[in-house]
Amino acid sequence: MAVKTLRKSLIGIVLVFISFSLFSACQSKADSSSAPDFTLLNLNGDRISLADFKGKVVLINFFATYCPPCRMEIPDFVELARRYGREGFAIIGISVDQNPRKVLPYFIQALKINYPVLLATQKVLRDYGNIYALPATFLLNRDHEIVKSYTGMITRAEIEPIIKRLLAEKSH
Repeated sequence: MAVKTLRKSLIGIVLVFISFSLFSACQSKADSSSAPDFTLLNLNGDRISLADFKGKVVLINFFATYCPPCRMEIPDFVELARRYGREGFAIIGISVDQNPRKVLPYFIQALKINYPVLLATQKVLRDYGNIYALPATFLLNRDHEIVKSYTGMITRAEIEPIIKRLLAEKSH
């Protein structure tokens, strides 16, 4: 049991170190490629697909409960979902936690997360570029093309103008 706890702590420390080292150099790049579709489970066992959000501007955020930058950006995401949800904007959180059914319910409640939180699979992590650092965020236009991708924490001030622009654009 102690070895398992130590291993989890070490993994968490390594991921936090990587996240913080990337935090100051938050990478944003235009990609314009189609976002890989996925079907993942939520905590209730429901299947949710990216295709379920057809025609919406979507922010996909890979996160973990033990990641400080992840926890810091979630309140901004909650506010963005509240503010722009009726205009065709959606956020999908994808948890990479090792024991999500144990840690996510309290985490979701404590941070008042108002958007779907799904459970990552190795396939979705691979499909989105072998996610190696957290948080990792992808912003998709209404045609689900990746417009921006970020490694490291992002702020509402940084992403809100892009979301507004994408919401104003029509789907192709």
